[in-house]
Amino acid sequence: MKRQNAVLVALVSTAGLWSCTCGDEQRNRVLSSDNKLGATFYVRNCGATTDFSSIVDLDSASSKFDGDTNMLFVAKGRYDVQVRWTGPRSLLIRCGDCLRRNVFREVTILGDVDITYDIGRERSNREEHAIQQTPLSV
Repeated sequence: MKRQNAVLVALVSTAGLWSCTCGDEQRNRVLSSDNKLGATFYVRNCGATTDFSSIVDLDSASSKFDGDTNMLFVAKGRYDVQVRWTGPRSLLIRCGDCLRRNVFREVTILGDVDITYDIGRERSNREEHAIQQTPLSV
């Protein structure tokens, strides 16, 4: 039993170290027109064994970037995400090149903030295959 507990402690400790290896690269931060809220677009990189994530979160304008507070939008992969306030409490998140199947989170209301989305279309299998077969030019 002691050996099982020791193995469990070692696994939990190692998992804790792995979870700290993610890095967040802030790409854009926009403040609401009343300068009370901020929406931040960033890309999360957790290393070679996981894909990048494109994320938008919302916090108060005076808050320091946290990276895990009020995630509004999460998509698997690196995308060009645009964030724009359309009113003091209305936010538009646009990702024209996002694949719908890679979007895992789309919050539409958070407190008194309404969030709308403009997400790219889903590619057909034929288009996806053509993209994968396109040679890289150097």
